[in-house]
Amino acid sequence: MRDAFARDGFVVVRALFTPDEIAAAAAETDALLLRDELKANTNLRVRWQYHYQTGEPIFELFDPVTDIAPRCDRLMRHPKLIAAVEELLGEGVHPIKDKLIYKAPGSGGYPLHQDYIAWPTFPRSFTTAVVALDGADGENGCIYVYRGAHARGLLSEADGNFHILPDSTVAGFERVALELQPGDAAIFGAFMPHRSEVNTSSRSRRHLLFSYNKDSDGGDTRRVHYHDFHHYLRSIYSAMGLGDMYFK
Repeated sequence: MRDAFARDGFVVVRALFTPDEIAAAAAETDALLLRDELKANTNLRVRWQYHYQTGEPIFELFDPVTDIAPRCDRLMRHPKLIAAVEELLGEGVHPIKDKLIYKAPGSGGYPLHQDYIAWPTFPRSFTTAVVALDGADGENGCIYVYRGAHARGLLSEADGNFHILPDSTVAGFERVALELQPGDAAIFGAFMPHRSEVNTSSRSRRHLLFSYNKDSDGGDTRRVHYHDFHHYLRSIYSAMGLGDMYFK
């Protein structure tokens, strides 16, 4: 598996979690949707999408989620998942970031990008495991990766900002649909270009995204990451004229 990860930039581990483990986490994510006190657009924990046809706002994600969802937290720290990521990275790892994306019917997609952000504290070993709570396919907005394109390294300016990549950066690389079943996990690093399309189906595409970094690449930097991330979000929202942002 490690050789395939180094060559292709991603691996898919089928049925990593049992149906019971996934059902418990999925029920927890349903309950979170009822917590309206968390879903204010001024809460740094949440973000919204827009219906690709009507423009209607659609609730999209919690980031982070594991501090308010113990069953999801157990999946992030599960020995099976930790062992898989450690095998790929060749050493011990630490959870650094997590989020829950609902991808409700009608939700827009995400443009082509890489996860690496050139902050001084951002680890180059940043690696994400996408755990499927729902099945994912082309109709409900699965993620697409580009086999081998991670080997080109950072494809944008190292200026500390998020960058949308032009399609020319992945020209000639095979586009692979991460079609997943509940319990599957797809794992890729921070330099893998990826995107997702709109959800044109009547089905949600709930994914848990758990990110880790090597012990030798900063150690436990979760607190630092979210401090930097919230500072980054506040600067963006301030430029958009939004104030009084908080984290709850």
